Amino acid sequence: MEKIHIFTDSAADIPEAQVEAHGIEILPITVTHEGRTFREYYDITPEEYWKLLETSREIPTTAQVTPSQFLDTYRRAFERGCTHVLGVLINGNGSGTYQSARMARDLFFEEYGEKMRIELLDSETYTYIYGHIVVLASELRDAGDSFDAILGVVKSRLSRVEAFLGVYSLKHLKKSGRISGGAAFVGEALGLKPISHVYAGAVNVCDKVRGEKALVSGLIKKVSARVIQPEKQTAILLYGDVPAERIDELEKRLFTELGFMGVRRSPIGVSVITNTGPQALAVAFYGPGRAET
Repeated sequence: MEKIHIFTDSAADIPEAQVEAHGIEILPITVTHEGRTFREYYDITPEEYWKLLETSREIPTTAQVTPSQFLDTYRRAFERGCTHVLGVLINGNGSGTYQSARMARDLFFEEYGEKMRIELLDSETYTYIYGHIVVLASELRDAGDSFDAILGVVKSRLSRVEAFLGVYSLKHLKKSGRISGGAAFVGEALGLKPISHVYAGAVNVCDKVRGEKALVSGLIKKVSARVIQPEKQTAILLYGDVPAERIDELEKRLFTELGFMGVRRSPIGVSVITNTGPQALAVAFYGPGRAET
């Protein structure tokens, strides 16, 4: 009989209630700021991190989960009698965490042999965009689905999920060096707000809108062009330190204009906010899938 263990990293931004309800293991990405080190999820909340970032002169640094941490996870699962392990991890193009997990798997097999099946998936994305799929996998396991059935669902979902991310301020992008001071000056002077497509392991600026009020409309327009059967899915509304009225407006328009069956809100954690700054807003959803684009 299969005994399945499911884990992810803290960048998945899964709420504590869901982690506890489904027994999901969270391996922490660490954040270092002014000589202090925090474990994402365990030591600092997204809201606390937004405040830290807004007031800090320095850009905090993040560190991937190490091979030794993953090896400990595999050993504990094996000692508990698990027959299968599934790990879904942060985009391998943006973090070495996925490679650390693979390295640890090789070490585990050298030590124990292939007595436990370990499947590792590069989500090729960030935050609750993949976190909600990890929760789904755990729900399917709890319902008694087989490991192969769960793996198939997760792979299918990861191939179809995408997001559009808007940033209200260029200040942090300038501070982190992701755009030049000149570009930030011109962008701020013109009131330009970039929108990026988060898809298939990449984050690419795909549009710029002028003015804060236009950003929600820009997101709605981009999602509308890509979403497949919104009436059958729940949109993930991802938010940082953004005024509540902007979040409310986006949620309302996802219902009224795009016809989503539901909308689930989720705060954006350390791994994305470190790069975008706290003033970010995004929508994740299911599109046509890579094989069809």
